[in-house]
Amino acid sequence: MANKDSTLRTFTVIGLLCFVCSVLVCLTVVVLKPLQEKEINVDRMKSVLEAAGIDYEGEDITTLFNDKVKARLLDLDRNVLLSDAEVEKVVGSSDAGAYNFVSEAKLPGKNTVIESGKDSAGIKTHAKYMPVYFVVENGATTKVVLPFYGQGLWSTMYGYLAVNANGTTIEGLKYYSQGETAGLGAEVANPAYTAKWKNKKLYDENSAYQFAVKKNADKNSEYMVDAISGATLTSDGVNNSVKYWFKDVYAPFLQQLKNKEVK
Repeated sequence: MANKDSTLRTFTVIGLLCFVCSVLVCLTVVVLKPLQEKEINVDRMKSVLEAAGIDYEGEDITTLFNDKVKARLLDLDRNVLLSDAEVEKVVGSSDAGAYNFVSEAKLPGKNTVIESGKDSAGIKTHAKYMPVYFVVENGATTKVVLPFYGQGLWSTMYGYLAVNANGTTIEGLKYYSQGETAGLGAEVANPAYTAKWKNKKLYDENSAYQFAVKKNADKNSEYMVDAISGATLTSDGVNNSVKYWFKDVYAPFLQQLKNKEVK
């Protein structure tokens, strides 16, 4: 009988310990979640500002971002920007930049399945909406920052590409998440490499997509950026993802920018 009591007490203690630990873990998650979301938003703001070439050192990130950048949500099917009321309905808040296009891309009914043979980025699906960031100076849009992503050699690479107000010329590039080989493919995030993209053109005068990341690219070409040395497959992934998003997805919207039809 003593052994049975001892066993019961042991399992009771283990059960209580598991319960207490579970409660503590849940409380920790609840308490830390707002802080984690805040840090995620700050990192997003920093990445957009970097892509746009805006220095934020010594600045309050949120204040600077809200002063310089206006986030909107683009409906990729209709190529129109959602109204504030529509953003509230889709995002659950007025912050269009907080829309999690990565998570939404995985949800049936909320994503778009890419047709076979057209998925050059290797992502299979994408969200029905994408955040678009307008950089505003003296009341006028000077740059537009768009998120894009695609498969590299080892990872899905996520970045922001800034274009001029006409949507034709690259103003900056920021890769904020990638898992490529250190010293090789990971150089895609090196500012020394991304600086080479500035002033390269995406489209020709007839609005035809011309940009390319190529090995031994012509340095005098206004449409080409040299591939990363020793990282052919990563460079191919970069080229394919930019081509997919800016030729197949964003091109109609950017054409509206060029024609000054965006409201």
